[in-house]
Amino acid sequence: MAQMGWVFLDDRGGRHRVGLYHGDQSGHVMIHCNLRVVQIDFSVKESKTYSFFIEDELCEVHIYKEPDGRFGYEFVVNKTVDTPRNRIRRVDERRIRRQMVVFIAGFVAVIIAGVLGFQWLDRWNKTERLTKSSLFSNLSEENVRRLSLEGKTDTAHLFTVREAMQRKVFYGFTTAGSLQISGAFTVPDTGQILLPNGFPLTDRDAFLVTYLPSDPQIHRLDFNQPTHSTIETYVRMASAAERRAHPDISDKRSICHALSAAELKGWQSLADFIFQTKSVEENDRHNRDSYLRLVRDVDYARVVEEECWDK
Repeated sequence: MAQMGWVFLDDRGGRHRVGLYHGDQSGHVMIHCNLRVVQIDFSVKESKTYSFFIEDELCEVHIYKEPDGRFGYEFVVNKTVDTPRNRIRRVDERRIRRQMVVFIAGFVAVIIAGVLGFQWLDRWNKTERLTKSSLFSNLSEENVRRLSLEGKTDTAHLFTVREAMQRKVFYGFTTAGSLQISGAFTVPDTGQILLPNGFPLTDRDAFLVTYLPSDPQIHRLDFNQPTHSTIETYVRMASAAERRAHPDISDKRSICHALSAAELKGWQSLADFIFQTKSVEENDRHNRDSYLRLVRDVDYARVVEEECWDK
């Protein structure tokens, strides 16, 4: 006699034990649920299906006759036939599908917005970095891209003038086609003029300029790429500031201090010498604190001891 058993869990968490007996010789079938007989049939020699309810679920036990004459058995819950429970289930499934569609659409929208936002933020950050270190003529994302792909370079010289009671900084450069290109930007009427690279402006300071050969009025003046002569000016300013702050050292030693910093930390560190007497409130980039961090650096102190001891 074939004997099978299943455990069915309803939606409320209830456990229901379903069992089947199928006689080998007689073919008689008995199906029970929770020790209660729900179906009896006689002389079942072929495939057959039996239906019964457990609570409000329509359940089925399938008997399959295999090609070799043996029988297989399966317990299923019929979720497609029209029953009150299945009607409720279909309503719930439609509601869940709608909710899933809304959720997925919202999730996709958030992802797309995030990607677009990060792309915009990346472009904005790049533009912000460029504008902080450069002077652009006709700034746009397309012009930035074209300058990086097609741009030619030259040297632009800066000088200050006063027009109608206002100070301006003018610059000019010559293209490969011998065109004279110039531009200007306004600065405070009084006081020291600080460039975006953090250094004070002196007349004839020179920096790399990149321009479009087809339209040189589209160009970028890069204050982070000074010429060699401009860096020499920064060295002289740094050594002079070092000499004023430490009158007991020689001119040669003050120059050695500045050159050692430039070689070890880069020419930008020269601004720490120039503004070494300024407070953080007066100059938040280069000041007394940044100068002290520089000169107390172990590597810098070693280089100064090795290179400047006899100056």
